[in-house]
Amino acid sequence: MEQKFFSTDTHIGAVHLNVNFLENSVRFYNEILGMNIIEQTDTYVALGVGERKLVYLYQTNEKRTQTAGLFHMAFLVPSREDLGNIFFHLIKTQYPLHGASDHDVSEAIYLADPEGNGIEIYRDLPSKEWQWRDNGDIVMGTVEMDYQGVLDANQNRLFNGMPEDTIVGHMHLQVLNIENTVKFYEDVFGMDVMTYYGHQAAFMSAGGYHHHLGLNTWQGQTAPASISLPGLRKYEINIPNEEDLAYFTSKIESLGLKTLKDGNSDTILDPNNIAIQVMVKQ
Repeated sequence: MEQKFFSTDTHIGAVHLNVNFLENSVRFYNEILGMNIIEQTDTYVALGVGERKLVYLYQTNEKRTQTAGLFHMAFLVPSREDLGNIFFHLIKTQYPLHGASDHDVSEAIYLADPEGNGIEIYRDLPSKEWQWRDNGDIVMGTVEMDYQGVLDANQNRLFNGMPEDTIVGHMHLQVLNIENTVKFYEDVFGMDVMTYYGHQAAFMSAGGYHHHLGLNTWQGQTAPASISLPGLRKYEINIPNEEDLAYFTSKIESLGLKTLKDGNSDTILDPNNIAIQVMVKQ
């Protein structure tokens, strides 16, 4: 994992999910994915690695409906060996997987939590191996992952939980309109489009990463997101320092963006009504 993409630039923080069966979801992230329970309150349970919170879980009794929101959250592990270790563990526990892909810039396995929230676990190829098209777009494809090579990289190590350097590498969102959403993240967060997949998907980042944010309209969602429904409640975007956060706060005010209070936290809403909590990198 190259820290340069996650230290001095804007990037993704923790993911907050509403779930119907809190205890079951906590068990999944703790026992299947190997995250630690870091904090437990009357409102949420936070899990992660070391002291880094990756996922917050909130109980809701509302029914899941089809809206804009989460396509998948992506946990980035430090190495191919770590990916192989988790891959071996998931196979051994017989947890159902949705796929395993090589994306030219990364290798990834896909699954969903017990409530259907999409999850990617991936490792990056070194950025010196990434390729670029003549128009400046990064080359990102989807072919079958060399699953045997990934498993062999594990070298028969037993699973001992998610590696402590695991982070949320990117978010992939289901949105209502690609063009409007791209413009929002360009104008508000200064993200760049790294590549488009036709007219239905775009991948954006800060600081030259292959993508911190994926956007798609593949499932034709027409209803805006809601902070109270099962699924994505909000997600965090990390700003490098207090000075940058102060500039960002003034920018929000000048742009007149829609905001929403979530407990004691302030969030802003993107064009899909997806809530974002902006924070200084922890």
